[in-house]
Amino acid sequence: MQLSIFSIQEPVINNKPLDRGTFMAAAQFVTALNFAGEFELLSLSAMNTQVGAAKKGGLVFVRNGKLKMHPEIYDHLSLISISSICAGSVYFYGRDKIAAEIVNLPYRDGLLNLEGAEEDYMAFKRLCSPVSRFFLLQAKKVQWSAILSTFRFFMMEGIWDVVNFVAHALHQADADVLACAQLLESMQKQEWYPGFCQSLQDFHGSRYPLSKVGLESELPEMA
Repeated sequence: MQLSIFSIQEPVINNKPLDRGTFMAAAQFVTALNFAGEFELLSLSAMNTQVGAAKKGGLVFVRNGKLKMHPEIYDHLSLISISSICAGSVYFYGRDKIAAEIVNLPYRDGLLNLEGAEEDYMAFKRLCSPVSRFFLLQAKKVQWSAILSTFRFFMMEGIWDVVNFVAHALHQADADVLACAQLLESMQKQEWYPGFCQSLQDFHGSRYPLSKVGLESELPEMA
């Protein structure tokens, strides 16, 4: 039995531009690679961020439905979900501005660009709820911990370059939907791939095992 986590409603149109939606989809894939042992990554297509558009796109992956959904799994899913919005914000404002302003989050929450991604943000908040209940923490605290963690991931040396690589691969592909295995195969041929794998390990080790103390330390003023 497999559990479908995300699904594509319709494939995006041909000749898609290298726009914010492409980077948002690429970011979900790159973030999901932190948890490749938990999920089977299937396919990727650019996200349509136009308001009122019916076509969604994005990352499709599955998890064995017999496995327990423990708090860390919900946290993995919340990071993957919010990564598209964080990446859209980096695309909109620029990496340098995000890096400079991240210390002011969540007190300057205008940096989180939600245009065309309001539904994704609501899904993100739902995914954070089991984590906040498990650790008996404010929902806002858990949400901002995930947002800050995701922004910091994209600020790590070389990570945004990998997002850029995947976005260009998605843009240049003949098909609207790319197999994740194909993307990963092309990444493994790049000279930066070993360093990227080390960055994934470093990021994973900085957040897990998930704990109440760790989550509270992010935003002590919100306790």
